[in-house]
Amino acid sequence: MDADAKTTRNGRINVYRQESEFHRAHEHQSASAVLRAVIDEAKGETISIREIIEAFGERAFGFVLILFSLPNCVPNVPGIAGIVGTPVLIFGIQMMLGHKRPWLPGFILRQTVSVAKFKRLIDIAEPRLQKLESYCKPRLLPLFGPIGDRVVGLFAFLVAVSVLIPFPGTNFPPSIALVIASIAVMEEDGYLLLVGYLIGLAGLAYTVTILGASYHLILAAIQNLPGWLGF
Repeated sequence: MDADAKTTRNGRINVYRQESEFHRAHEHQSASAVLRAVIDEAKGETISIREIIEAFGERAFGFVLILFSLPNCVPNVPGIAGIVGTPVLIFGIQMMLGHKRPWLPGFILRQTVSVAKFKRLIDIAEPRLQKLESYCKPRLLPLFGPIGDRVVGLFAFLVAVSVLIPFPGTNFPPSIALVIASIAVMEEDGYLLLVGYLIGLAGLAYTVTILGASYHLILAAIQNLPGWLGF
């Protein structure tokens, strides 16, 4: 049994909180390198959500935010925004509450994904992630830490709300911004983090504008409805 494993009050072993051998071997590598290693070192045709999250250890929040934001960064099937936006909302709340690692119920952690499908996603995302990472280095470190993590959590929460609003264009810019911000957190690059925030704020401003315009259109329609009906 791993010495890092902890026993819960009911006597069960909590392996979710331990640091796996994989994490210890790759903890100083970039996000794209760890993603590639997860695929290359996967045993079998599937990999569990637990294994993916544990691969990133303390950086797991950054990873899951990237993972669930990427589908909204490319054209996708209708309805996908709601599926991936809800976990981002949950993780954002957890970060605002000061959680160190993302919490998911055991039945979700035990879910598996196809290594082949996961590899295709990484093949698409890896070159773009590597390009971003090539510009990264530790800068503006005061932006990180307990307070900084809570700010990122608030940002993720607002992005998720924007993504869940069923209007065209409300999911793409904020999701791109969250991917950038998440990489910045994992690499502790304050400059990149600010870029992510600025893009995100622009996307959120667009969402607010769309909501405002929709509200006034609906209000005008209600006010003119009697005239349209001939009353």
